[in-house]
Amino acid sequence: MAREDVVKEFVTQLKNMKTTKLGVVQRDPIIISELPKTGFPAVYVETVDEDRENLTMGATGLMRSIMQINCVIVVAGKERDRQRNIVVDHIEEHIAKDKTLGGHAKDCNLTRIELVELGETEPYASCRAIFTVEYCFKI
Repeated sequence: MAREDVVKEFVTQLKNMKTTKLGVVQRDPIIISELPKTGFPAVYVETVDEDRENLTMGATGLMRSIMQINCVIVVAGKERDRQRNIVVDHIEEHIAKDKTLGGHAKDCNLTRIELVELGETEPYASCRAIFTVEYCFKI
């Protein structure tokens, strides 16, 4: 359950942010039209790519994983680009306070930010902040 423990702690960290109060933090895709105004900024978290390697010889042992966690951030209202930048910066700063994610990871860093096209976007804007997490686990 190491992978799940890592992402659960990541979500918990986001829900505990104080610098920017996130309206919604969830693991299911966000349906923008169903969110109240207080639901913004909203963040959808999902695990994506992962590379694993065996650190020990034999059938069971210690594994090392490099996993990506996507945070799709949706903001609403005026100055959307500014809002996105502030939310990304605050998430990065908050995660940097405990890069081990409560001891579940060895390291966690923001490694890429991508614009997400929502189609007809007004009054919404979105981006994807991709965090790379290194953790070890036993099998």
